[in-house]
Amino acid sequence: MTRTTMRDVAAHAGVSYQTVSNVLNDHPSIRPATRDRVLAAIQVLNYHPNQAAKALRQSRSTTLCCAFFGHNVEDIHDPYRNLIQSAFVAEANAHGYSMTTAFLNQDQPDTLDRFRQRYLQGLFGGAVLVGTTLPASQLHDVQACGVQTVLFDHLVPGSATATIHADYERGMADMVAHHVAQGRTRLALLIPNGDPGSSAQARLRGFQQTAAELGVQAEVVSSSWSYASGEAAMHALWSSGARPDAVLAASDRLAAGALRAAHDLGLRVPTDVAISGFDDFEFSQYTHPRLTTLHVPHGEMARQAVRHLVALVEQKEVPTSDAFPVSLVVRESA
Repeated sequence: MTRTTMRDVAAHAGVSYQTVSNVLNDHPSIRPATRDRVLAAIQVLNYHPNQAAKALRQSRSTTLCCAFFGHNVEDIHDPYRNLIQSAFVAEANAHGYSMTTAFLNQDQPDTLDRFRQRYLQGLFGGAVLVGTTLPASQLHDVQACGVQTVLFDHLVPGSATATIHADYERGMADMVAHHVAQGRTRLALLIPNGDPGSSAQARLRGFQQTAAELGVQAEVVSSSWSYASGEAAMHALWSSGARPDAVLAASDRLAAGALRAAHDLGLRVPTDVAISGFDDFEFSQYTHPRLTTLHVPHGEMARQAVRHLVALVEQKEVPTSDAFPVSLVVRESA
């Protein structure tokens, strides 16, 4: 006879896997109606928790995991990854935990298998999941093994998972308004594609909606997040004859590449074209000209994500979502 699983209970009750886990662990954040529905499903399906697995989970008290989804494991030069990873480790240590790292990829199922095995072997007790793109099905697969999860820098529509993110849409809206206030009327955005919950899509919405409201031209140029992609996109814009008077990059790395291309094209920044970024990484203060950008408090966001995860692992109440403001930093490039 096939053993009834927590996934079966979740499907029968119409809730997430993690909600069932929270009910079984008497988590205080669960609403009474939801708790009753899950308990009824448990009774109907005659579900009995796996006590051996529970004992393993309860023994995981000293290690957390930072799980990057869709990130290149070899991209050690990415300031975003380096900044948040160091903040994860520092905050984990402050709470008496160590931090391990995993890299998950939708096109490489073995990465999820290794992640699952490490969890079941007791090598970590919860994970902060970092994903520039993260389909809801992948979040389900990660949580299906019972791991406590906090989403970082990503929103999965309809998910009750604890989430840390920033107000990227408002930030990009502020940047568009800044360029228009400077007299710019032909704007182009360099940005990667992303799923509905990605920060890229939030940036895109802020750009398109605000440009439409202010009545200025708005072109979108597809890219990746890299320096090289920003450089290539800037050259492509000028080759096409579009030649905007303001280029907004979805990241500081893209903006730095665009600045390099502008120099090679003989353009004066910001006289001929304004260029702005998004992130406010340290190097943005040392480009030439210095980069106008949007400050995202990545470090504090990462520390808050770990605090949320520690609360989950220790079965304390945490909010389901925590949004951080993004602020405009005006320098010489725009």
